[in-house]
Amino acid sequence: MGRAIIISGSPGSGKSTLSSRLAKDLKMEVINLSKLVEVEELFSEIDIDRDTKVADLDRLIPRIVELIDRSEGVVIVEGHYADIVPSNLVDVAIILRTHPKILAKRLESKGWGERKISENVQAEILGSCTFNALEAYGKDMVYEIDTTNLSEDETASIARKIIQEKPEEYKVGRINWLSLLEADKELDKYFS
Repeated sequence: MGRAIIISGSPGSGKSTLSSRLAKDLKMEVINLSKLVEVEELFSEIDIDRDTKVADLDRLIPRIVELIDRSEGVVIVEGHYADIVPSNLVDVAIILRTHPKILAKRLESKGWGERKISENVQAEILGSCTFNALEAYGKDMVYEIDTTNLSEDETASIARKIIQEKPEEYKVGRINWLSLLEADKELDKYFS
């Protein structure tokens, strides 16, 4: 039976880039949830307003479990809702965080609409992916990396360190965009 490493975070935080890099460096398979939902048509509806497919969790979760069980070793499960993987299959959850200003620019460069950008930036400010991972896996399994000013190499190096050593310095609680933006008097810009 296989095991999973969770790579989660807001869209635009670097999940796919990191997952591909770790898969290459550590010789692991990647399960990209968005691609899996698309390719295997594991969605229940299409949200036209948000230009996205809504995953059918009743079909998706058993499929993920099946893919992890079939693997020989550890697989990377990547996606902003990767916290759906059952905790008994997870070794560690790494949440990528990005400063809201930078995240907004990244999403704009992808051609996303204003509403979709706003919703995702707000979710990042509130730490939604971290909160969901904590609810699913508990604080001892969840780590955060601030990718705002890191290169791909630096992010991958930190992720490998988390996977291998689980250092305290990357435990949840260091990154708090809400307090930072409030202190800088910029919070209203994102929640108006």
